Amino acid sequence: MFKALQKVFRGPSKPPPLITGHRVRDQEQIVSLLIQIHQAHVLLSVSVADHEGHFSSALLGIYEEHGFVVLDELTPEAGHRLLLREQKVEVAGRLEGVEFRFDTRLQEAREKSGIAFYKMDLPQEIHYRQRRKDFRIQSRGLTTRFHGLRGKGQRQILKGYVNDLSRKGIGLILQDHVHLVQGEVLPSCIIKLPGTEEIAFSMEVRFCRYNQQQQVTRVGGRFRDIDPQSLRKISRVINRLERANARRLHRG
Repeated sequence: MFKALQKVFRGPSKPPPLITGHRVRDQEQIVSLLIQIHQAHVLLSVSVADHEGHFSSALLGIYEEHGFVVLDELTPEAGHRLLLREQKVEVAGRLEGVEFRFDTRLQEAREKSGIAFYKMDLPQEIHYRQRRKDFRIQSRGLTTRFHGLRGKGQRQILKGYVNDLSRKGIGLILQDHVHLVQGEVLPSCIIKLPGTEEIAFSMEVRFCRYNQQQQVTRVGGRFRDIDPQSLRKISRVINRLERANARRLHRG
């Protein structure tokens, strides 16, 4: 179904979110969180105000530049008729154990191969409680260089710096226009965090996006092969960054 929709609508890939609170209002964060929901194939529960019952759907695509997302046909069928009549719904679900919900309004209903789908407004706000262990924290104030190597037939050296860190993955800014494929594994990556020796790991690419204006490539990835001692070093650096951010917010 989604492959067919790609021929109808096209949209860019976006990075995973930097979630800092219970109500996400920043558009980049919203889009990034929606992409995680889509990639995880989350089953969505759709409800309409003042009407009993919930209906099932799925997120088929996110098209930020056009201001809409695409939802799959609501089931049972009564949900389809209700959406066409009421236009506005609440969408809820659970991403890796964390509940989320947002409101959206119907722009247009279409049909492909006898199956309905809906262009819905891009949410302006998502209610979401990010678990502390999954925080991605920006490494502001740090200049942490990254070196990586694409394996197999590519054998391409990648250079850049660390943009954000979590205990599960890393966000990078690469100097060149690089096209990495989602799911691709970079077998050899090295960073040097302040006060630590070099940390080596392999990384699974989760997203890759080239910024034409800045002429850099944003990459997000999840740690694959990394030893426990290196993870502890990363965790200590994140703890320091979190404390620094907390002090900044307190002063503000």
